[in-house]
Amino acid sequence: MDWSDIKYFTREEFRPEGHDGDFDMGIGFILKLDNFRSQIDSPMVVHKNGGFAVSGHSENSLHYLGLAADLHIRERGSDRPRDVLEQALLAYKWSFLSIGIYPFWNRPGLHLDDRAAIGLPKKVWFQDRAGKYRYYPYEDFHRCVRDLIVYRERMEKAPEGGTAMTQKRSPKCESPLAPL
Repeated sequence: MDWSDIKYFTREEFRPEGHDGDFDMGIGFILKLDNFRSQIDSPMVVHKNGGFAVSGHSENSLHYLGLAADLHIRERGSDRPRDVLEQALLAYKWSFLSIGIYPFWNRPGLHLDDRAAIGLPKKVWFQDRAGKYRYYPYEDFHRCVRDLIVYRERMEKAPEGGTAMTQKRSPKCESPLAPL
C-alpha cells in the first residue's frame, strides 16, 4: 500500500503498540477512512491499539486483518471528542463502513470496519455501560441510535448507585454475538 496517497492518516497511527514487525492495513479500508475524514473536515484520532492488531481483540476481529479502526472524531479546534451520537451520524452519512458506537470509552468514539470487503454483511451496534453488545443490521442504524438514546436516558434516571435497567431489545435486534 502506498501511504503517500493518504492525506489524513499515517501508517504509524495504525501500528500496534510495541509491535516492530510488519503489518498491512487494507488499502480499500484506509481509502474509505481517508475519504470520510475529508468529507467531515474534522480531526480523527485513532486510539492506541485501535488500528492493526496482533492481540487484544475478539477472536475474529477485523483489526487482525487491517480492516478496522477504533477512533474518535474531535470537535474542530479542540482536543475534545464530538458527542458520540454525532460521530455515529457522521460515520453513517459518509463512511459506508460498519459502525460500532462506544459511548463509555474514556474518549467516546467509534469502531469502524470494512467487513463487507470479506463478504460479511455490514452491521451497526453499541456497547452499553455493562459491556454488553447490541447488534443491528446496518439498515437499522436509526433504530440502533434510538435505542442508545433511550438507554442513555434511562441510565441518567437510574438511582445513584443503582444498576442499569433492563433494556427491551428491538424486534430486529440480533443476539449479541461476539463482534468481528
